[in-house]
Amino acid sequence: VCIYEISQQILLKKFQISFNRSLDGVLDELHSKNLTDGGPMDDEADSADEIDNAPHLPGARRADDGSRRSRVEVLTMQVAFSPTGREWSAVSGEGLHVYSLDEDMIFDPLALTEAVTPSAVHKNLKSGKFGAALLMSLHLNEFGLVKAVIEDTPYESIANVVRSIGHEHISQLIQFLSKCMEDSPHLEYYLQWCLELLQSHGLFMEKNRGKYLRSFRALFRVVQSRFVDLKSICNDNKYSLEFL
Repeated sequence: VCIYEISQQILLKKFQISFNRSLDGVLDELHSKNLTDGGPMDDEADSADEIDNAPHLPGARRADDGSRRSRVEVLTMQVAFSPTGREWSAVSGEGLHVYSLDEDMIFDPLALTEAVTPSAVHKNLKSGKFGAALLMSLHLNEFGLVKAVIEDTPYESIANVVRSIGHEHISQLIQFLSKCMEDSPHLEYYLQWCLELLQSHGLFMEKNRGKYLRSFRALFRVVQSRFVDLKSICNDNKYSLEFL
């Protein structure tokens, strides 16, 4: 996929949508030693194999029945841009490709259905269905949306929301909590999320520690870093009070 600046007729960027070398048209340049008058040497090799394996026709001196084998071409069927111009997507034979300028906007949905939309998430938040809103946001897998649901959940409802999360979403939720806690001033609020998560699903995570070890380590690093920062501030305040 090539993006041009129309007024100046300049090629701005090229995007390679597939690296599958079994497809035709993936390589930008062909090796000169493999090029012949009849095309690339690979095509001739394929034809030779077919000639050797082809059955002999009655009355024919050669076994070539005229059949040829060609590789499937890599094609882009459609390209569409978002209204903001910061994301665009392309449909090819390899699937759907989504490109974005925003690092947080990663289209990686899980068990997505037509009913799971950002508007449905906000609707559940307004109606007080915080568990359903969190599950939908985890299905959409958008950081901004998950963070909004987590921070809009009342403190007294955290335990019930965490218990409603299935085991298949625990690792994903831990990763979002660690990312949200890195620069959030609501430290006690997020620690309550971590505490309820360990109390509700800690035994299951202990039995399946290999599956959740990576996300748990990320959460531990963030908690330890925030603890060190807070410890230094508390020590400074303690020494100041002792001096006064």
